[in-house]
Amino acid sequence: MTSPPGSPAPTAGRPGASLGAHSVVYLVGTALQGLGVLLVLPFATRVLGAVEFGRVATGLVVVQMVGTIAAAGLPQVVLREHHRGAEGPRVARALAGTMVLLALGLGVVGLLLALVLSATGHADLGQWVPLVVAAVALTTVVAGQTLMRARLQPWGFLALAVLATVGAQLAGLLASRTEPTAETYLTAYAVVVVLAAVVALVLGRPLPPTVERERVRAGIRLATPLLPQAAAMLGLLSGDVLLARVLVGEAGAGSYQVALQLGNMPFVLAVALFNAWGPLVLSHPLERRWAWTARTGTALTTVVAAGAAGVALLGPWLVAVMADPGFDHVAMVGALGVICTVSVSYMLYQGSSLAVLDAERTGRLAWAALVALAVLVLVALSLAPQAGSTGGIVGVAIAKAAGYVVLMALTTWFARTHSPLRWPPRVAAVALAGVALALVGAVLPLDGPAAWVRVALTVLVGAAAVAVAPRILRTLRG
Repeated sequence: MTSPPGSPAPTAGRPGASLGAHSVVYLVGTALQGLGVLLVLPFATRVLGAVEFGRVATGLVVVQMVGTIAAAGLPQVVLREHHRGAEGPRVARALAGTMVLLALGLGVVGLLLALVLSATGHADLGQWVPLVVAAVALTTVVAGQTLMRARLQPWGFLALAVLATVGAQLAGLLASRTEPTAETYLTAYAVVVVLAAVVALVLGRPLPPTVERERVRAGIRLATPLLPQAAAMLGLLSGDVLLARVLVGEAGAGSYQVALQLGNMPFVLAVALFNAWGPLVLSHPLERRWAWTARTGTALTTVVAAGAAGVALLGPWLVAVMADPGFDHVAMVGALGVICTVSVSYMLYQGSSLAVLDAERTGRLAWAALVALAVLVLVALSLAPQAGSTGGIVGVAIAKAAGYVVLMALTTWFARTHSPLRWPPRVAAVALAGVALALVGAVLPLDGPAAWVRVALTVLVGAAAVAVAPRILRTLRG
């Protein structure tokens, strides 16, 4: 008997138990995917130097941006459709196949454009081709990982994350040791990402769009507003690196990239928790879905807020490990603390976006992301040029944080308007406490008595986290 399209597909295990078990694996996988560069960052900055590393950072941002555009907003729809009726898993595979075809089409366009620009003397094929190939391969990896998430198979997600990030970054580092240029680094990176794409096809087994033609068309219609949303979200996620390069130069962009990677640690924690949480929300019984979402989302926000505060307070020591004294450590610690606040806003945004997506109001998500991106650009243009060279990276960080606050606020408003999701008042207290402590970490001096204040506050955050951990675990299991 076929379930109606709106009913969730069966899932194994209790949601609380699955959330707890899968979160650990997703945390490792997403940490490697989002922070794999940290494993090679201390070596890459020293081997390549600030200028060449800044070019590598910019190239990787371009790869992510093109890959997200190629995905056309479909990952969210794949997750939603997988849990809608008995044919949901088959529809999800067909939508993943659509992602792969779109990526290949965009890759062909990118290569043709590279050939034209190279023939006219405006581009170097040695720099363009690795970026285009890596973007296509990364989109294929994302398609496979999306299917792994929808099937509640975190180990497949983890395998792809290890290969596409740590493996690719290590390949780039090893290649650049013999020839320390951005071109060499990115070429080696692209080769390993292509290998990861092949593994993604084997694990995910995407289908041609024609096997579920009508539902694939419906999914594409639902995803269409998510295309500008996805592009804007990539701008929020990585466009700040491009702004840093334009506003404070390549050396400043290199310093900002180090601070960003460190500040992304709590952000990656938020993404990891969402990777386990999102599919369970959409598969939860409708009559209890949004009450359960608000309750567990508050617990997860508490975890992220504690992580953001801890990383920001430990900023001076983290920066010292990742970058030599030739970088501006004071500016980097300031930027790091501000960037840490982004994770708190993003955790709340993720919960609200699920409610808006389930209500089929994807156009609202697009508007929220576009407005947030505009705020990021305007604030960066206003603050960064006034602070000089590397000091301007703090202005870019403030712009990024402001953009995410606007994104969270608008999406939460839309969720309240179009869905039953209601965040409890205590989530605001938790979020504000985490943001306040992260900002303290941004402005405290790096040494002297302030260093002991940092240590004391970090210990207090850790003690508070341990104290509330049992309650959080009970909430996630309930």
